[in-house]
Amino acid sequence: MTGQDIVRRVSMVALLGALLAGPVQAQSVEDLAGQLAAKPKPKPAETPGCEKKLPDGSCPDIVDTRQMRLGGGSAGATAAKSVRQDISMTFMAGSAQLTASAMATLDRFAKALSAVGNYRPFTVEGHTDRSGSREVNQALSKARAESVVNYLAAKGVDRSRMTPRGFGFDRTLPGRSATDPANRRVEVSAN
Repeated sequence: MTGQDIVRRVSMVALLGALLAGPVQAQSVEDLAGQLAAKPKPKPAETPGCEKKLPDGSCPDIVDTRQMRLGGGSAGATAAKSVRQDISMTFMAGSAQLTASAMATLDRFAKALSAVGNYRPFTVEGHTDRSGSREVNQALSKARAESVVNYLAAKGVDRSRMTPRGFGFDRTLPGRSATDPANRRVEVSAN
């Protein structure tokens, strides 16, 4: 099979935080955008009972009786969770050219990111299988990641919040050999 009309299946995986072991779960790009959404920081608690409050919400000339709370507080509740998600995407064989179905998927992803408004910066990582030389696969993986970033930026996603990286066939899926075609994918990661 040769030529640009042959389409290889490539998947996009959302990896928020550290990489998680185990199988990748397929979900929608709308879910991915929601998982990338930045959580608002909690407002400091206000002290009732005074007319004019200081910037931190406490009352002036009153003995400060606030105590630090250890464990079980809401601090952990505001931390972003690590997630992993697979989005099916396709490129033209041996190239970084997105197919029409990949563009439709990325259109939905861009729209969903726009709908959530504030989202965490993320990295778009390209991966390949070991069907060619290291140099060719490294360049292809980087070009595919850049292609996704360029397309999303053209659809209004803030380019400064995306970083493309290519890994070639150095990071295989857990339990898969480097020659397994399932390794042809684009991952999204965020801290």
